[in-house]
Amino acid sequence: MRLDRASWVLASVSAVWGASYTVTGWGLRELDVVGYNAVRFAAAAPLLLALVLLTEGRPWLARRWWPRLVLSAVVGIVAYQLTFSAAVALTTVTESAILIALSPFCTALFATLTGEPVRRRVVVSAAIALAGVVLVVLGRHGGAGASNRALGDLAAVAAALLWGAYPVVTRPLLAQHSPLRVTAWASSIGAALLVPAALLLPGRSVSLANLSGLTWFSLAFSVLAVTIYGLVAWYWGVRRVGSAQTMVFMFAVPVTAAVFAVATGAEHITRWQVLGGVIVLAALVYSQRDPQVLDEGTVHDDHHHLDHAGAGGG
Repeated sequence: MRLDRASWVLASVSAVWGASYTVTGWGLRELDVVGYNAVRFAAAAPLLLALVLLTEGRPWLARRWWPRLVLSAVVGIVAYQLTFSAAVALTTVTESAILIALSPFCTALFATLTGEPVRRRVVVSAAIALAGVVLVVLGRHGGAGASNRALGDLAAVAAALLWGAYPVVTRPLLAQHSPLRVTAWASSIGAALLVPAALLLPGRSVSLANLSGLTWFSLAFSVLAVTIYGLVAWYWGVRRVGSAQTMVFMFAVPVTAAVFAVATGAEHITRWQVLGGVIVLAALVYSQRDPQVLDEGTVHDDHHHLDHAGAGGG
């Protein structure tokens, strides 16, 4: 079966975000979580705004969109990152990964509550993919203990709810603005909140000038691949095929994370992980088999006139 362009783009984002689990870990050897993300978004935001200026003209948004934009940044950039980090720190990797993998179901629920149609095929695919994710995660060799598992599990559930709500909260912005513009301003707001937090909160005191080459590579990958490419492409997918169908691709992230970890020697793969990966990929293919949801090329990609029309205040 031929998959459309949106499917291939979203699959590539899943691969990048899966690899980021290992690559980000390299950077966190020298930087704490808040400091790492503060540097990441502080570097990504001006680059994204410059890209908007070069490709679309003035990057401004009308005042009426700012409450929605701030909400999107707080939910998906700041709060999700904090709850995800707390889950990883407090509970086991197994439990946090499985609970956070519930985010597509949360997206389907929020989308339904806000009136966005959710196809039954997407819900069925999500249930099948979740079974594959469980096999991938539980199939790992061994695992570390947890210092406060109950609190960590609550943080993981909160992260799943936040990441599930993120595309639903953001989608109205995409009806009037390009994915690049939305990503640029969400990252800017995230940086404005994370940088002061990194400076005020107690943490490891590390000079940027003393960071190793591996940490700089981790930061560059996080800025260019994970944030600039990943978020822009993800927003584009949300606008193209909807929140719920886009979020199904989140199930592929733990699979690609395991493959990348094996390729870099960080983990060893098991037969259960292979089986889980096959199930997830099959579920993704099944979720895209709907002749009513087609890739319509660039017909919906031109938001330049809308962006300029909304740039003059309101």
